[in-house]
Amino acid sequence: MYCGIIVKKNAHTMVQHRTQVCLDVANEATKQGVDPVLATAVAWRESAFLRKARSSAGAVGPMQVMPRFWCKSKKCDYIEAGVRALKYYTEKYGEQPGLCAYFSGKTCSKSGVSASRYRSSVIMTAGSFHDLMELSCSETGC
Repeated sequence: MYCGIIVKKNAHTMVQHRTQVCLDVANEATKQGVDPVLATAVAWRESAFLRKARSSAGAVGPMQVMPRFWCKSKKCDYIEAGVRALKYYTEKYGEQPGLCAYFSGKTCSKSGVSASRYRSSVIMTAGSFHDLMELSCSETGC
């Protein structure tokens, strides 16, 4: 799996933990019918695969979900909620506008420059992850 390569190449601490978070995001994305590479790119961009990440705005978990919108109870699986949010926005708006909506709750045209930069960053990261996955598969035969 490409998660180990991504983490070893990009993170210098907590490699085993971050690799597991990446795998958890990819597995949940597959379960929900979301592109696992896109979901892991979002998680990397949001938290660098840190399970306990928290933002000053109140977003939590590896995918930085807003619990008041995406959690059904106090006990919330932030990966499941993040993938569900990503699926909702990408199905409603399409992949690229959906990424802006994931970031800001609005489409790119209504979100401004920061959401468009976020979208571009996630798309570029997903492209890099696809390349790493192909490299990994060519080496290991997956």
